[in-house]
Amino acid sequence: MPYPINQQLILNNRPGESLVPQGMVIHATATPGATAQNEYNYFNGAYRAASVHYFADWTEVIRTIPENEVAWHAGKSANHLYLSVEMCEPGGTDPEKFAEVWKRTVWLVADACVRYGWSRMNIFSHLDISNQFKETSHTDPIGYLESYGKTWASLIQAIEQEIQNLKNQGEGAGLLENLILVRRGPDERAAGYLADYLNAPVAYIDAISKDNLGQVKTVYVIGGTTKPLERAVLLTGADRYATCQRVLDFIRTGK
Repeated sequence: MPYPINQQLILNNRPGESLVPQGMVIHATATPGATAQNEYNYFNGAYRAASVHYFADWTEVIRTIPENEVAWHAGKSANHLYLSVEMCEPGGTDPEKFAEVWKRTVWLVADACVRYGWSRMNIFSHLDISNQFKETSHTDPIGYLESYGKTWASLIQAIEQEIQNLKNQGEGAGLLENLILVRRGPDERAAGYLADYLNAPVAYIDAISKDNLGQVKTVYVIGGTTKPLERAVLLTGADRYATCQRVLDFIRTGK
C-alpha cells in the first residue's frame, strides 16, 4: 500500500550537490526509540557530518533531502550514487512497531525501484557499501533485522514482491507526474535545474526501462537530439550552455 511522504527538508547537513540516483542504500538508525521526526530535528539542528534522504518509522516517512541531491550517508563514493533510507528503531523490543517500519521501508524502496526502473541489483545494505567501497565500516541494517528474526534476503524478497504489486496496481511509476532523463555528462546540471523546478526525479537515459516510461505522464529529455519515445519533451541546445539556457527559458515561460 502507498504511504504518504512528509517532506521536511533539512537546512544543515545538506551539501546541495546534484545527484542522479542509481539505486538505494538501506540503513538502520541505531538510536532506539527515536522517531523520524526526532531524527529530522537532530540532523536539522546543527552540523552532524551526516544526513539521509528518508527516515521511516512506525507512523510516517519523512523526506529530508530531495532525490536529486546528495546526502551524506555511506561514504563519498556511495553518496554520489545512491538514495538512502534509515529504518528507525523502536525502544526496547516492539514487534508491532518494527512491522510498521518494515512495511514503510519495503514500500518506499519498491516505489523508487518502479519509478526509476530499478531491480534488486540496485538495492544495497550499508554492509554491502562498506564491503564494496571500503570507505565506511558500518554493517547496518543487518543486526537490526536479525534482532526481529528477519534477514537481508527476506527484506529483498519483500521489496521484490512489492515492486510486482505496484506494477500490477499501476502505482509507483504510474503515479509519477514528471520524469527527467539526461545523458551522463555536462547536461546533468541543466537537468538538475528542471528537477528542482518540477520537484521531479532525474534518471540516466541509458539506465531506465522504456516500459516504465510509458507509465509516466510527462517525460523530459535534457540535451542531445534523440528521444526514447515520441511524446517526450526535448529541451536541448547547440552546446551545454545553450541547453542550460533552453531549460531556464522553459522554467520561466513554460514552453
